[in-house]
This record gives sequence, C-alpha cells and structure tokens, in this order.
Amino acid sequence: MKERIIELWNSEKLRDFVEDNRDMIIKVAAAALLVVAAFFVFIFVNGSEEEALAEEKIVTSETESAGPMIMVDIGGEVNEPKVVELEEGSRVEDAIVAAGGVTDEADLTNINRAAFLNDGDKILIPSSESDGNTSTAYETETGSTGSGKININTADSEELQTLDGVGPVTAEKIIDYREENGQFSSIEDIKNVSGIGDKTFEKLKDDITTTF
Repeated sequence: MKERIIELWNSEKLRDFVEDNRDMIIKVAAAALLVVAAFFVFIFVNGSEEEALAEEKIVTSETESAGPMIMVDIGGEVNEPKVVELEEGSRVEDAIVAAGGVTDEADLTNINRAAFLNDGDKILIPSSESDGNTSTAYETETGSTGSGKININTADSEELQTLDGVGPVTAEKIIDYREENGQFSSIEDIKNVSGIGDKTFEKLKDDITTTF
C-alpha cells in the first residue's frame, strides 16, 4: 500500500493535478476543518447547556419544595432535646424524628403524634417513670388547653366530639378540612367546615381555640 501511494505521488499526472488545483484543494481542506471544528463546538456548547438546564431544574425544584418554616422546641425523653426547624404543616412525629427519636424511657401513651404543630410550640415527651402527664404546653398540642378549651387545630376526633353539637361525622369533617386547607386562623374559620353554621358555632365558640 505504501509503495502504491508513493507510486501515485510520483505520477506526473497527479503532481500536475495538485499543482493546477492547489488553491481549490486548500479551500476544500479548510472547509472540512471548519465543519469538523463546528461539530465539536456544537457538541460542547449543547452539552454545557443541557448540564446548566439540569442544574437549574434541580435548584428550582429545591426552591419550590421549600415552603414556610416553623420553629419548635422539643424536650423531655428524646435523644437530642433542642429547637428544631420544620416545614409548616408538620406534625409532632416530625419533631420527634428531628430530635433523634425518643429514648428507651419515653412514654408515648398519651402523645398524639399526628397532631399539627404551630410556630413556637414546645413539646415535652414524658418518661415512663413519671405519672404519664405532659407539660401544659404539650397538653395544648394534643387538643386540650390549660383553660379547658379544645384546640381545633390539634384535637383528634375523640377530643372534638366532646364539643357540644359535634359528633363523629362532624369531627372527621373538621379534621379533613384542616388537612386539606391548613390550620384554622381563628375560631370563626370553623364555620367553613360543611355542617357548621352560625347556630352550631354559637354553641362551640366559648369552648374552642386555635392557640394556646
């Protein structure tokens, strides 16, 4: 093959063709180089844009998923008693997990781990060696406040049914509304729950609260 190439190059006709078309050959070679260079530039730029778009999607997704935050103080029988930062709408169980879980001495019998949390709440997990009662702050969290009122933002179905005019069906409607729309801003908001009108509200208003 090598000998054949040398033979062709030594051919007088080939040399004459190259000499006569030198400019054209240079232009064709330059054009080919430009095409190759453009191809690699396209691949590089396109790849960089795709990476940038992927990074932008990740940042956007993280930004969109981060909602309003609340601060909650959790103590007692947890492995890491501290103030934890949680997303708005978090429950007691989320605070427990953020505090490293409960200790072996924890008594969760009277703890409503499904209760919603508010900014500034304090949770105290009792010990099994105590009388089983939690602090007043946490009693509020489980639905019953120090004033004896029911916190409609945190009370479970059984606690809601202690209210005048609230049965199992209405209690579930209150809980469903709370889960779909977030916590009640004021006690008047309970009238947004289907089946609770002005008359029922008059019976409830002195026995309910949305705060501690």
